[in-house]
Amino acid sequence: MNRNVGITLVFFLILVSVGYSQSSRKPIGASTHALQKCLREYREEYSIPGIAAVVLTSESILDIGVDGVRKLGVPDSIEIDDKFHIGSNTKAMTGFVAGVLVEKGLVRWDTRISDVFPELVETTRDVYKDKTLQDLLSHRARIRQFMSGGEFAQLPQFEGSYVEQRKAFAGWLLQQEPVDIDTTRWYTYSNAGYGIAAAMLEKVSGKSWEELMQDELFEPLEITVAFGWPAYADDDQPWGHYYETDSERILPHDPRDEYQLPKIASAAGDVSMSIQDYAKFLRINLLGLNGKDTILEAATYRNLHTCNDSTMQYAIGWGRREHEGHAVSRHNGSAGTFYCTAIVFKDKDLALAVMMNGDTPEAEKAIVELRERILKPYLE
Repeated sequence: MNRNVGITLVFFLILVSVGYSQSSRKPIGASTHALQKCLREYREEYSIPGIAAVVLTSESILDIGVDGVRKLGVPDSIEIDDKFHIGSNTKAMTGFVAGVLVEKGLVRWDTRISDVFPELVETTRDVYKDKTLQDLLSHRARIRQFMSGGEFAQLPQFEGSYVEQRKAFAGWLLQQEPVDIDTTRWYTYSNAGYGIAAAMLEKVSGKSWEELMQDELFEPLEITVAFGWPAYADDDQPWGHYYETDSERILPHDPRDEYQLPKIASAAGDVSMSIQDYAKFLRINLLGLNGKDTILEAATYRNLHTCNDSTMQYAIGWGRREHEGHAVSRHNGSAGTFYCTAIVFKDKDLALAVMMNGDTPEAEKAIVELRERILKPYLE
């Protein structure tokens, strides 16, 4: 792959059933057939290989559909249970697992990095010594951003297990110059900050980030994931696609080539799942925002979706924005070969997700336009 792919890793005490009920609430707008037609139109107009979308409430899926192929040049169609890489939308899941550990009393939101890693204090810059888990998860810790593969390529070689590598990465980051906080949004997005947060969660729990995600989130929700590209270990899963500027072509990305996201940054955005499974995650967020205790207590869901002061535009794994007069939680994610977006309306009990197995120059435009078109009948 002859380009530097940017990493926009852009954003039970009481058990409840995680399956969707056969709710009497009907889709307000598009039928499944209409959604399918809509997906095909946008896929063809913007040269997207494959696409998936879902609209849901806390009670049911209102509409879901997929269209396109798993890999350009191969006729295999995208299936409803195929996995897409969700990039930075993984961050909300890392924040979720942090919430589990907070509720278990293993860590607090205001636990400092130095509380968890006292052995690193001597080499840590003063600016980081009071930074907390919540600062890291809301991009307020002033940690270097690491937004491109090139930045990761220049790092020292960290040895050992994934857990050991993440701790070593944290130690290295805490010796680096801080970045300035964006005074417009009052946070500075940092993939590396999520690497430190993951190391903290691993230390207090005694489990790897992968084990925590599996045990505390994916297994309870019966979600099947891949860590890394969907087709890395399964040839029947979608390939990502990227735009080659020299030839102006959209090309399949070989999931086993040298472009792999480093494990030290997995918590920032290296999970793949189907549109159906992603809907399960969005659903429990809606349930929590509507006051229901599920895996987490309702108060914890509110915290995950609430900025800790009025100037911020980023909560914990979720951007906070206005959309057509509604306060929403929103995030986009792409590591250069897939694209994912999600938006959650607490006051409408509504959520939408769109996934693509391609990141082309017009992918963001396509996904924004498609999101608006799908949402329109539900917001009228």
